[in-house]
Amino acid sequence: MNQIDSIRRKVRRIATASFRNAARLHDDAVLLYNEDRIPSSLHTSILSIEEIGKYFMYEDVLWHNRIEEHWPLQDIQEFLRGTYSHIAKQGWFARQAASPFITNSLLRLLREERLEQVKQKATYVGLPRKGRNVNFNGRLSTPFRTSKKRTEGLITIVNDFIVELAVGIRKGAMSLDIPEIDDWLAQDATEAHFVNLWPRMQRSTQKTITNLRKNEDIER
Repeated sequence: MNQIDSIRRKVRRIATASFRNAARLHDDAVLLYNEDRIPSSLHTSILSIEEIGKYFMYEDVLWHNRIEEHWPLQDIQEFLRGTYSHIAKQGWFARQAASPFITNSLLRLLREERLEQVKQKATYVGLPRKGRNVNFNGRLSTPFRTSKKRTEGLITIVNDFIVELAVGIRKGAMSLDIPEIDDWLAQDATEAHFVNLWPRMQRSTQKTITNLRKNEDIER
């Protein structure tokens, strides 16, 4: 096995683990929300968004190397540097979870690259900076001001995305390039888990899923 083939195998393993970790983090975000640990819930929900975004970055490497000539190692390295950027991973999630999953308020946060600021404010106490210095005239930031409504919205977006993806894959309307995740999402039990985990759902998602469910399951 040459070096590129070895890297591709590792990329596939990392992508698989990233999506499963995203699901774990999402579960934790809901558990924290139900215990009224709102700042930690919001922080964890954004981490799940980032792990989904990272999944799609790694999947993109496999997709391009499947339909095109293999990327040289330098190109793979350059592309995957983005997986160490929180903002980049959030952006990849936003591009995959296009309307109706992304509400206008979240789109604005992502487009203006402010979701990372929201995460930091839900985690740390502190003052803003003015240049390289502490701005003692600024407003104290504290996780205790974390918005419960915004937290609900983020959790709903992630849950809607996973549920619609699960139904879409089972009905043959969507697919992923990583068979381990594609097959896992296609299982009835996966959809049932997330529907029961977080019963809230946007109306647009409900409508889309209702239409998808009219189709027969595809053979796998």
